Amino acid sequence: MRFAALAVILLLSAGAASAADSSKQLNLLVITADDMNADSGGWNGNKLGATPNLDAFAKTAHRFVNSHVTVPICQPCRSALMTGRVPHRNGALGFNPIRRDVPTLVEVLSDIGYYTGAIGKAVHMAPAEKFPWDAVGAQALGKQPTKFAEKFREILAAAAKEKKPFFINANICDPHRPFITAKTKADELDGARVYKPDEVTVPAFLEDIPRLREEVAQYYTTVSRFDVAFGLVMKELAAAGRDADTIVVFMSDHGMAFPFSKATVYHNGTWSPVLIRIPGMKEPQTRAEFVSSVDVMPAVLELLDVKPPAGMDGRTWVPLLKGETQPDRDFVITHVNTVSSGKSFAQRCVRTRDRALMFHAWVGGPDKFRVEAMSGLSFAAMNASTDEKVRARVKQLVEGEPLMLFDTATDPGERKNLINDPKYANDVAELSKKLLTHMKRTDDPQTKPFEAAITKK
Repeated sequence: MRFAALAVILLLSAGAASAADSSKQLNLLVITADDMNADSGGWNGNKLGATPNLDAFAKTAHRFVNSHVTVPICQPCRSALMTGRVPHRNGALGFNPIRRDVPTLVEVLSDIGYYTGAIGKAVHMAPAEKFPWDAVGAQALGKQPTKFAEKFREILAAAAKEKKPFFINANICDPHRPFITAKTKADELDGARVYKPDEVTVPAFLEDIPRLREEVAQYYTTVSRFDVAFGLVMKELAAAGRDADTIVVFMSDHGMAFPFSKATVYHNGTWSPVLIRIPGMKEPQTRAEFVSSVDVMPAVLELLDVKPPAGMDGRTWVPLLKGETQPDRDFVITHVNTVSSGKSFAQRCVRTRDRALMFHAWVGGPDKFRVEAMSGLSFAAMNASTDEKVRARVKQLVEGEPLMLFDTATDPGERKNLINDPKYANDVAELSKKLLTHMKRTDDPQTKPFEAAITKK
């Protein structure tokens, strides 16, 4: 076992401790938000002020602003994150376990002596034997910031008592539904700021209608409670004296639980910037290369100077922080397969800076699109609207089209399908080739249906 990622840290920081000193073994803290849109934080341009603690952290961290999760659904997202593999190569297409022959980040670090702990979402990392946590905090803690921080402190103390480096996965369950509403008890706010409908800005990919605006306000109030929990966790890390020797990674598991976000490969479903703070790092960098959540595991293993397991689909992005270039960082590929209801709504997307090509394999099947993110006030309000623009948006979501091309430079809300526009024929051909190459390389079960859709077009 080698200690401290000396070779990497020397390149990323002003200096590093001797690799021979085992007391300098780096720790790893991965913090996730649950169902939080990438642009809900002030650090990423939001003006509501819901995330002061996250914003303070972002000032000290490297920022991968074009990071997308491999799959925008709770369990398969975490399976991809913890294996470095796309869903059809780790076995977790939806809410099912990964294959037992696939190594996990928890196993790799446990095997070399790390103390491992998870708070919240442990049930979404299965089977249990592939995630051998030394300590687990209950799911309910994810919406109770003070108690969440107490559990985090307890796990830190346990690792220190055993004199082991730690890997802690702190999964804050806000702003996942149910949102904070007027019926929420005051003590359950736990310091969150309450937003009113007239204070918020409805994201541009949604419709600004009263009931939807009401739910967006509830969402941002719940984002505020997430931020309280995040701030308390960071305070505990500092109080324990571990902020100087801990790599801290932050990301959301996917976008907000609203139409055209969570459980879709639309931009707001998969966009989840990564923030990473490395002990001793120099000036924080903002990286615009496209990276994926399957890249996180190989990256943190390189930073920890731990040999990666074979078979990962992700690639470490540490070379980017060292000023190097990497091929194929101008696009990213995302996936959806089975959703929480158990139904298959298979989707694929290849996305570049200003184009997105989507394949919806479920179109023409027995079911119209329906996912958990369409519960609550927002989709119901859209579905009840008589406005032609809103009705068209509902049809786009629930009926879809097999192939969709969006010019995201001029249409960031991804509303106008240009798949049959001859001016974009070269874009369709180029992006189809990229997606098909990825599908064949990873033995994607949707390869033949995608080829058929492209040929039919």
